[in-house]
Amino acid sequence: MSDIHYVDGWPQPYAQLDAEPYWAALQERRLTYQRCKACSQAVWPAHSFCPHCGADANQLEWQESSGRGTVYSYSTVMRGPAPSWAAIAPYTVGFIHMDEGYYLFSQINGKPEDVQIGKPVRAQFLQRGKQILPVFDMVGFKPMNIQPE
Repeated sequence: MSDIHYVDGWPQPYAQLDAEPYWAALQERRLTYQRCKACSQAVWPAHSFCPHCGADANQLEWQESSGRGTVYSYSTVMRGPAPSWAAIAPYTVGFIHMDEGYYLFSQINGKPEDVQIGKPVRAQFLQRGKQILPVFDMVGFKPMNIQPE
């Protein structure tokens, strides 16, 4: 089991080797995923082989996502598990069905009562500690400052 590292109060994600290009792209505020050249399926999370057809890493290429999708499932957290998360509670997290065909788990901005399955969302990028992460806005939502002061 690995230790959780915090920077500026935010837990930092564990960057697996297969996903290094994903984390590097996020530092440039780009959202990426893998696509298999053998079967054309989107692959996420990052793999060293295609989980759909078994093709090897040479068949997986990184592509840029449009950052658009729809809410697939969600839950609103009323009490954050750590001080940084408690400072922004209530907040919503969930799976986004990306337009490219994969699912991404992330924070969803918007009033909890406005978040609904099937509603469109778009990615924006937030600095959390040392890492830039994608969070999703409900289309038509005007984001507030969601970073704790």
